[in-house]
Amino acid sequence: MNSSNITSSPKDHTAQTSRLEAVLNTVIDGIITINGKGIIQSFNPSAVRIFGYSPEEVIGKNVKILMPDPYHKEHDGYLHNYFTTGEKQIIGKGREVEAKRKDGSIFSMELGVNAMNIEGETMFVGTIRDISDRKAAEQALVENQAKLQAIVDNTVDGLITIDHLGKIEHYNKACEVIFGYQFEEVVGQNVKMLMPNPYHEEHDQYLENYQQTGKKQIIGIGREVQGRRKNGSIFPLDLSVSEVNIHGRKLYSGIVRDISERKKSEQKISQANAELEEFSYRTSHDLRSPLVSSIRLLDMLKEAVQNGETTNALVNIEYIQKSLQQLEELVKDILTLTLSKNEKETSVAVNIESIINDAITKLKHMENFERISLEVDVQCSEDVFTKKNRLILIIENLLSNAVKYQDLTKKLSFIKVSFYTQGSHFVLTVIDNGLGIAKEYQEQLFQMFKRFHPKTSFGSGLGLYMVKKSVDVIGGEIEFNHINNCTVFKVTFLKSV
Repeated sequence: MNSSNITSSPKDHTAQTSRLEAVLNTVIDGIITINGKGIIQSFNPSAVRIFGYSPEEVIGKNVKILMPDPYHKEHDGYLHNYFTTGEKQIIGKGREVEAKRKDGSIFSMELGVNAMNIEGETMFVGTIRDISDRKAAEQALVENQAKLQAIVDNTVDGLITIDHLGKIEHYNKACEVIFGYQFEEVVGQNVKMLMPNPYHEEHDQYLENYQQTGKKQIIGIGREVQGRRKNGSIFPLDLSVSEVNIHGRKLYSGIVRDISERKKSEQKISQANAELEEFSYRTSHDLRSPLVSSIRLLDMLKEAVQNGETTNALVNIEYIQKSLQQLEELVKDILTLTLSKNEKETSVAVNIESIINDAITKLKHMENFERISLEVDVQCSEDVFTKKNRLILIIENLLSNAVKYQDLTKKLSFIKVSFYTQGSHFVLTVIDNGLGIAKEYQEQLFQMFKRFHPKTSFGSGLGLYMVKKSVDVIGGEIEFNHINNCTVFKVTFLKSV
């Protein structure tokens, strides 16, 4: 029998059609056919489920009822262009588009379109898959990633992630602030660029040793290390490192915190405790010493009075007066120091010339004041805003020291006080040709209870210490120099309103 003569029976055609309809009715994807004018010819059950229309509601209508703008407006023009030019835009290709359900809601779908010729008529079949859930999941993932990134980028602590070779993969905004490098400058670079020696030289070897032996030195343990900023400065930081495995890749995540301010505070506290301990010891000693001396002198005075020794009695009275004057000066400085520590003073406008002149007036009772030639030079036309009592303490102490420690072997002793502006700063200088301070003692100049000429004049050893603390409070700096056999103190502080 010749196979070319075999024909299919109507029964075979019916069976084949039934099978095809069964397939179309059970596939998950929606299948829609339209003619060359865009009129819907068939609409399978999955299309019903996806769009919410029954077949009777859409068959015979233009397929654009299933489309939102801009697809709705453009569809007929696309078909016309296709038949006129034969140019395909979506036929034979899959793409993501938006569709519109019966209830008006817009959703995302994947659309594949193919052309077919049935009995000389061009028809189009569209395969549709609702991807709303997938798009919602993708959007949720994007939003979660954005939230996570926002959290990571806005933490106070720096977060750095490196790979097994030590190359930086992630570097948050806090790290940019801490280290001074921008994200683009460090990603892909070895993390040791952020480390000074010895960490810089040891880091690669540490990673290699850990990967070979599994021996942990800092992983899982927080510790204090040093970091290096872009400008080369070294600073202390807290570092904690964790190991993370992501899709078989081994990464290391480090959290860093700049503890520069904390270390400064700890240093200040340590210094304050040391000063307090010395203060307690020295004040108890220095307060007790003139009291003990005065008690002994009073015994001698009593004995001299009883024996009618007027001259000896007067000498003892003079010694007692000096001891009590020393005690008074020490108590006065201690009170000034303790009150100034508790004082919360605001900045006010001050008259510099008036403050200097008042300080000079207070010093006129001092011994050998009349020998001194005093020159005051104020060249400042601006209002000076600062903490007034602190500035008074600075000026009075520098001037009293210049009077107290003048060189009596010189025919002329002088003090020159100047005040002027220099850019954005005010400058106060006090120059004298007194005894000065030996070079080996200059590093101790502003320390508590340091006396550099104890045989010349009594002092509590607190004056320059209080000057330095007051200069710190007004936000300034103080310098000491010995120039042309003259002592020069220079105080510089920022102009403020």
